[in-house]
Formats: sequence, C-alpha cells, structure tokens
Amino acid sequence: MPVFQVTSISPQSATPPKKRARRLPYQWYIAARFVVGITIAGLCFIMLNKFTQTFHVSSDTVFILLPVFLSLATAHFRGNNFNILLRGTPIYLLLTACLTIIYYSTIILGISFIQQSISSYIIIISTALAWTILLEPVRTYIQKRIERRFNVRNREAVKAIEAFTSTLREEIDLDQLREHFITIIQQNMRPYSLSLWIRTSHEQQGKSGSSEEITSAADDPLIAYMLRHARVLEVDHLQLDSPLLRDLKLRAADILLPLASQGELVGLLVMGSHLKGERYTRDELALLDTLAPQVAPALRVALLVQEQKEQARERERIEQVRVREHERIEQELQTARSIQQASLPGDVPALAGWQFAPYYQPAREVGGDFYDFLPFADGRLGIVIGDVTGKGIPAALLMATVHTMLRTVVRGMNSPGEILARVNELLVAEIPEGMFVTCFFALLDPQSGHLHYANAGHEPPYRQHKGSAAELWATGMPLGMLPGTRYDEYEITLSPGDSLLFYSDGLVEGP
Repeated sequence: MPVFQVTSISPQSATPPKKRARRLPYQWYIAARFVVGITIAGLCFIMLNKFTQTFHVSSDTVFILLPVFLSLATAHFRGNNFNILLRGTPIYLLLTACLTIIYYSTIILGISFIQQSISSYIIIISTALAWTILLEPVRTYIQKRIERRFNVRNREAVKAIEAFTSTLREEIDLDQLREHFITIIQQNMRPYSLSLWIRTSHEQQGKSGSSEEITSAADDPLIAYMLRHARVLEVDHLQLDSPLLRDLKLRAADILLPLASQGELVGLLVMGSHLKGERYTRDELALLDTLAPQVAPALRVALLVQEQKEQARERERIEQVRVREHERIEQELQTARSIQQASLPGDVPALAGWQFAPYYQPAREVGGDFYDFLPFADGRLGIVIGDVTGKGIPAALLMATVHTMLRTVVRGMNSPGEILARVNELLVAEIPEGMFVTCFFALLDPQSGHLHYANAGHEPPYRQHKGSAAELWATGMPLGMLPGTRYDEYEITLSPGDSLLFYSDGLVEGP
C-alpha cells in the first residue's frame, strides 16, 4: 500500500482564484480570426476609397496601411508589457520594413504578370488577405522570438531552470531536492497552492515530522493511469473511479505531474489553479513535461540515499542501545559481584584436626552459588552450600537474603531439617516468582566427627572413606517453592582420614 509524504506550500492568498473560462478549440479560433480578417478588409477597402477621394492621396501610398490594419485586427495579444515593446522596437521596425518591401514587391509583380482586366484593387486586397492569413505563422514565430529575446523575466526563468536541472545529477539530499524543485515551480508558474507527494519506504513511515502522510490503495486506478501517462494531467479531464482522485479534487488540485522512474511512481506534483485565475499556458505545461523525466530519477536516487542513511542511523541507534545495554549489564554485574563477595565468608574456620579448603569460581561473571560456615555456641559448626536460580542482581540479592535468613535462624535451632524448614517458610513469602534456592545444610561436631545433615534439592556431597567414595544421599524440595515443606535428616560419623566434597552444579555442568 503506497504511502506518500506530502510537503505543502501555504496558499498565497486567502481565497482561491476563480478559474477563467476555457478557450475555444484552436480550429474555431483560426476560423473566427479569418472571418474577422475578411470583415476588416472590406471595411478598410471602403474607408480607403473615401480617404483617397477626400484628401486626394495616392492609393498606392494608402494601401500600405491595409496589411497593418489586418494584422492589428487579427493579432493575438498575450499581455506583452511596455518594456518588451520598447526594447524590441528597433527589431520590430526592421521587420516591418522588410515585410513592407516584400508586400509591395508582391503587389507590383502581381499587377505586372496578371491580365490588366483584373482590377488592381482586387490584387492588392487578395495580397493583403494572403499576407495576413498565410504569413501569420511566420509573423507569430518571429514575434515570439523577439519577445523571448527581450523578455528578461523569461530569460531569468530559463536560466534558473537550466541551473536547477544541471544540479540534478549531483543532488542526492532529498530535502534539498524537494525544496529546490518546489521553489522553481512556485517562482515560474505561481500556483495558488502547491504540494509535492513523495513515496516513502517502510523505514521512513511515521518519521515525517510535521509533514502529512497520505495512504493510497495499491490498486487505485489513478496510480495505474499515471504510470501509463507520465505527463502533465489536468484533474478536470480525468474521469476515474478513484478514491485518490476524489481526495485530490477536494484539495482543489488543478494540475498533476506524475514523477515515475523505472516503472514506479516515486512522486507526484500537485498544483492548484494559477494565482491570477488564468489558465496555465502551453509553455508552462511543456516546462513541467520537460522537468518530469529529469526530476523523477534524481528523486529516486535521493530516496535510496535517504533510505540508506535511515538504515545507517538505525544501525547506529541499535549499536548505541547495545553499548548502553552492555554498560548497564556490566554495571549490574559489578553490583552483583560486590553483593556476592560481601555474602561469602571472609575467614576459614580453624579447628584442631580439621582442614577446610573452600574454592569459589563462577562459570560466568556472577553466579548464584554460595557457601558459609556458621559456628554454634556449643562448638559445633554449620556447613552450608547452596545455589540460587538466575543470574545478575536478582540472584545476588536473593543469595544475600538467604544468607541472612540462615544466620538468623540457626541462633535458636539445632536441627538441620528444622533450620531448612524455617528458612523455606520465610522465603516463600518474599521470593520472586519463578525463582528458588537449593541448599545442603550439615552440622559437624569436631570432637566426635558426627555429621548431621539435610538436603533442600542440592547436589549431595561425596564422602571419601578408606579409598572409596559415596554420596551423602538425602532429598528434599528446594527452598521457596512450597510452604509447609519438611526435610528429612540423616547422620554419619567421619573417621580420621575421611574427606567430604561439597559442590554445586557448576562442577558437573561446566565445560
């Protein structure tokens, strides 16, 4: 579905100008001029007869005025200004002298070679009529060239347009191209309203800022018609069942200029009526037809360049987001490491006849594993190892919470199973959804070697005894999952030379 970004120029007056009536077809116009010429020639013939009889002036001298009268009667005035007339006067005088010589030469030759039975008046009148009608295109052509030569405004307009078209191959900035194109049209055609519709890509949709966006159906008949007729179109002449055309008529559009490149409609110039209410001239419409095939490819290139810039900005934005996210994660990990280091025991217990060798190495930046040594008042030592699900600050905070709960609960209890059950009840009310904690709690009597333990879903430790190894098997639900959970207790007596290995899942799941 095509989406157009519309850049509009505000109307140059409060109320739109009223369109002037359309001119008659050109064939009727020529016929009317011919009838007027014949009528004026007859009147001139009668007046010249009266003039020569009254003032006794030579008819040869007076008949020089006949083609002048006929030309003035049939002249097509196009609002030429006084400046053009003054600047072109020498050329006009020279042209008149040349045409007069040709005119008189034609009459003299006609009288010399045609039979004397034919009146000289008939020859003169027929020559004047032929001069007026047949040579009118020549006069019109020469007059246009003179006007173009001395019309400063037109020369400046042509130079401005030539300068604009010469920069099209180098202009790749869409905003600059759009601004220059609109300025050229506005200055040289002076429409009441003007808007440039540019087809946008998916990346650019919704990023037009203050510009209006218009959506059209992909199968709108007007789009297909403009692709087939990529030239100036007058809205009043279009008879299509098109929602887009109805929208354009509501916007008081008068002229459409499709900008198509490589079979795709990349833009559309929409012009209102002329500021003075006049019809746009053929030269002005031809100017649009000349600009369209040059502007459309340049517009397509500028759109591709802008799309690439948008993609580059999007990649840069994503990269910036990634960098910021990386910095945020790094900061979060640093905070988690600080929390984790603060929760781990700083000293290793020194008990006669016993040796403790803790080792902590997270598989990633921050892990959820923890361990602790909890001394009891009666000389026993609590040994704790656990693992919190998740990573980062949430896991570190939960680990610190469990660590605090364990240190608080052990002060009033002596049973590993009861300690885990109590911590579970406290944790169920506070633990975030989807998280839990595994924990193995052992209570060691250094004097007798008696080990009393319970397990809350953690990996069971291994005991090495007389050259063989066996698990300290015990099961139980992880902490924080279900309220009211009970934990079975088990016990063994360690012998001199025995070793215990407490570990987390990182040991068995690591690479």
